Amino acid sequence: MLAIVTETARSIAGLGSYGGCCDRLWGMLWGGEDLSADLGAHENREQGRYTSPYRMARDLCLFSARAAGVLPIDAVYTEVGNIDGLKAETSEGRRDGFAAKAVIHPSHVQPVNDAFGVSAAQAEWARRIVQAFRDDPQAGVINLDGQMIDRPHLVRAQRMLDAASN
Repeated sequence: MLAIVTETARSIAGLGSYGGCCDRLWGMLWGGEDLSADLGAHENREQGRYTSPYRMARDLCLFSARAAGVLPIDAVYTEVGNIDGLKAETSEGRRDGFAAKAVIHPSHVQPVNDAFGVSAAQAEWARRIVQAFRDDPQAGVINLDGQMIDRPHLVRAQRMLDAASN
C-alpha cells in the first residue's frame, strides 16, 4: 500500500501516525498539488522550485516515512516537457533520502530510473567501504583514501549495494 500523505493541511499534522498502522504499508508519497489547493495558494513553485510550505511537507513526508519504516516517495514533476527540471528535482530527492519518485508521463520513467540507479563507480566505492569494515569489524571509524568513513557511511554503502542488486 502506498499512502498519499500530504493532500490537505490537516494531513500534515498526522504524518507521524503511520508507523505500525498496518503491515501492508509499503511507502508514503507526498504531493504539492492538492495541498496547494487546500491551502488556498496561487502557486506552489517559484522559478521551478517548491516554495517553503511545500518543501516542509516534502521533508516531513521523508522523515515520517523513514520513522515508520517504509519508503519515502517523492512527488511527481508536473512540467511534462521539462526533462532537465525533472532530472534536477529527482537528483535532489535521491540525495535527500527518497527511495523513488512518482511519474506522470512515460518520458519521465527513464530519467527517474537513471537517477535512482547506482553507477558502477558508486557501487565500487560502496563495496570498498563494506570490505574495509569487514577487514576491521571492531572499527568505529576507518580512513579510506583520506576520508573519514564511519558506521552511517557503511549503512549507506549497504543500501546502495542492495539497490544495485535489485
